[in-house]
Amino acid sequence: MSQTFTPDDVHAIPVGKLFSLDADRYSIPLYQRNYTWGEEQIHRLVYDVLDEAEHHDAKDYFLGNLVVAPPAHSDDPFDVIDGQQRLTTLYILLLKLRTISEVHGQIGALQPLTYEAREKATRALRGVVDGAFEAEDEKKDSEDSGILRAAKVIDQLLDDQEVAKRFLTQSVIDYLLHRVLIIRMPIERTTDLNRYFEIMNTRGAQLSPMDIVKARLMRHLTDPGDRELLNRVWSACSDMEHYVAMTATAGDTTLRKSVFGEAWEKPPTADFAELRVQLIDSHTRADEPTDDAGSPSASTAKTFDDALAEYSRRDVAKETDGADGDDRFTSQVNFPTLLLHVLAVRGPEEGTQQDDRQLDDKLLVRRFSDRLGELPLTERAQWVRGFTTDLLRIRFLFDQYILKRDATLTTGHESTSDEEPGSWSLYRLSRGDSRSRGPVRDTPRYPSTFASDESGAGPGSLQRRILLLQSALRITYTSPRTMHWITDVLRYVTQCADQDKVVTAQGLLDRLESHALERLDAAMNPDSANADVGPDGHPLGFGIPRIVFTYLDYLLVQQRERWDFTFSYRTSIEHFSPATEDVEHASPAYHLRDRKLLNWLGNLALVTVSANSKFSNYQPAQKAHNHAARRQSLKLELMARRAETGSWNDEDIKAHHEEMVGLLREALANWSSRRYEPPMIP
Repeated sequence: MSQTFTPDDVHAIPVGKLFSLDADRYSIPLYQRNYTWGEEQIHRLVYDVLDEAEHHDAKDYFLGNLVVAPPAHSDDPFDVIDGQQRLTTLYILLLKLRTISEVHGQIGALQPLTYEAREKATRALRGVVDGAFEAEDEKKDSEDSGILRAAKVIDQLLDDQEVAKRFLTQSVIDYLLHRVLIIRMPIERTTDLNRYFEIMNTRGAQLSPMDIVKARLMRHLTDPGDRELLNRVWSACSDMEHYVAMTATAGDTTLRKSVFGEAWEKPPTADFAELRVQLIDSHTRADEPTDDAGSPSASTAKTFDDALAEYSRRDVAKETDGADGDDRFTSQVNFPTLLLHVLAVRGPEEGTQQDDRQLDDKLLVRRFSDRLGELPLTERAQWVRGFTTDLLRIRFLFDQYILKRDATLTTGHESTSDEEPGSWSLYRLSRGDSRSRGPVRDTPRYPSTFASDESGAGPGSLQRRILLLQSALRITYTSPRTMHWITDVLRYVTQCADQDKVVTAQGLLDRLESHALERLDAAMNPDSANADVGPDGHPLGFGIPRIVFTYLDYLLVQQRERWDFTFSYRTSIEHFSPATEDVEHASPAYHLRDRKLLNWLGNLALVTVSANSKFSNYQPAQKAHNHAARRQSLKLELMARRAETGSWNDEDIKAHHEEMVGLLREALANWSSRRYEPPMIP
């Protein structure tokens, strides 16, 4: 017998029932912010569902809460108080899935999701299915731009042949519709919403996976000093917006010299006992984290259950008082992801390069549990000590050799999925001195990671090449779980540090290029049985992986010496000769006779969603006048220049295609001729 619910009941709703015609309707109130989810959040939702659906003993998956205000009248929709980003994403996903033949009608007609008093947003949702809606402007905060962006992201995700092979199956779609659940929680319409959000944002949060991992690691250390060292290293490393050499020794430059060398540029020791002497035994610090009573942290004497309880109710003090000067930097990964990179660096190298699950922070607790579970009980304490020193050393190397965003640099036309301020940067922390007033004192400096005498001077220096390639990889692999290039760099520089060898610019660049070219090789030569390929065996249309476009631009920077080029966050594949041609007004010089050429690499470019929307179905000659879009891609710049000369037809596409494919083949051939496992030590 089916169970019925009143509007005031808390209950779980399967995704397939959220918007069915006999379901309740939902509206996003005017006071709610616009839809803002980007590629990273959408990918996480889809991959989370995939991971659960493919598990051998798949259970119901609770996707999150939907807090609503029940309608005042039975014919009115529920107002969405909390959870609108997830709800809107699911609505767009279901709309897109309904149009795909593989789903075979499993999804029926849907109730409309509406945005109160925001006609552009509501109209955007209505136009998602047929793609008829186009953004009227490019403003980041316009009410329709986020919806349009999400539709493009989901389109490209479902067009990806690897994702489609996994997602568009009877079992996965059935799991999504019937076993992925949203918990609907009603609140009174008279609730003070300002007070509600204040409580939701400040209440004692549930234990995070980081808290659980930390407490479990603490359980294996019986010595209070050992626990104190782990706590200190953990706290310093968890502040991803400052250099760890500053946070680990905040306010104490003498200690900083002891741990990180006279110039603050030496990796910390790998010896746990020595690190403990430096950071704990020899230094009684007034600014150590304290418990609720104000005494030095007693967490080192807690049982596992006590530690969990304590960590769930108190914040760990962050030693950033002396970390002035590096507030300008933004890390490209969060702390849970860094923890997984550290595990991966010290884990087996073979067979893990393409395993996205090893960097999935949803599996953080399981990853650590599995790693410890592989060890005898007698060896776990020593493993935790080793992990403590590894965490500090690898975080230090991360700060020196992985790009950041620098808010003090001119943004230009760059952007990222997080719309971070500033530009890409690659700086190391170094000790400087200040003589502005009083005695000389130590101050932080941020010179280029690689000195000009080692990497070469001028715009084409190795430093610049490394930064360009890292930024290309960053905007190619936007989800943290796919950032294997960071693991690869960290593994390389850690192995250098372990043997006290200098990390050279050429060695690091070789490692990065080898990583990128390995993925380019796989992208350019897909299995023709499972992918659409052209006569040359290369992928077509939306099946072309992003690495093809970004690495091509990296090669064009060098070929054309465009060292001022910056990589911006681009997700949308643009057909330069439009898929829908205005035959009535099309010039013969821009007419495409062989429509199969539409999806060749020679007719495609990777641009931002807003640029793609602006291009619409314009002819190539008109698109060539969009100079803002041209700056996003050197490949697009070449296409626009050719169109400006008077034509963009079959011969132009073929010529450009051969030129671009030739450049990629040459890079792969050069790599193959010297192909080897990149040396661990230069």
